[in-house]
Amino acid sequence: MALPDRFVKMAGGGNDFILFEADGRRLTPEDERRLALICRRGLSVGADGVLLLSGGEGDRVRLDYYNADGRPASFCANGTRCAARYAVARRLVSGNAPVLETGFGPIPAVVEGEEVTLHLPALPLPGDPILVEAEGLPPTATPMHVGVPHLVLFVGGDLEALAVNTLGPALRRHPLMPDGANVNFVHVNGSGGIRVRTYERGVEAETLACGSGVVASAAVAARLGLVSAPVTCATKSGVDFTVDFREEDGRLLDVTLRGDAREIFSATLTPEAWQP
Repeated sequence: MALPDRFVKMAGGGNDFILFEADGRRLTPEDERRLALICRRGLSVGADGVLLLSGGEGDRVRLDYYNADGRPASFCANGTRCAARYAVARRLVSGNAPVLETGFGPIPAVVEGEEVTLHLPALPLPGDPILVEAEGLPPTATPMHVGVPHLVLFVGGDLEALAVNTLGPALRRHPLMPDGANVNFVHVNGSGGIRVRTYERGVEAETLACGSGVVASAAVAARLGLVSAPVTCATKSGVDFTVDFREEDGRLLDVTLRGDAREIFSATLTPEAWQP
């Protein structure tokens, strides 16, 4: 397909996205190359990722997600919330409860103004800790899969002083994470919530928030007895998320993620948007 000219810029929790209505069309390799160029900050529109939304039947819409490097990913929680809000606002579905067909499976959502709640599939429990070698960090990290792979590390000191973009690349490519991982640095605060900073795979940098990352971080923290659900998760952007779940039969059930989804502006691309 040729990329549509019209797009909408959206943001969820600090993650920003370029949304196109794709009408069920699939991207060509040339389209994917252009997406990576369009996501460059300073030289083009700039974004953490791209949302391709196609109308479906009834309350269902299809969402295909691409990272800022132009490569597809199975799931992006913040992007899914943005797509849900767009689908309701543009009446691609009736009512305020769309179901988004993603690479992670069907994700029901409830849209209430700028707030969107996702109902995620049952999740496996966090994995066994793995050894990491990084100065100033704990010796282990915990893997957790929330549609995409994550590592969770708990930081006892000043989370804001942590050099996430320096520490993140090696951990993101940990040899025991063959598909790579998003890396979440977590501090448990005194109120029973957590603060999370995330180095994102595919963006290859720290982002202002990561929705699946706060779910993974909350789940690991609860598994270790550090917090109890529901968990308030503060992020680099200053936007808070609420994560809820319950554990039963070796799985996490009734997993929800609540946070904001904002429509920032709509515009038209010119060919200069994907010039090298």
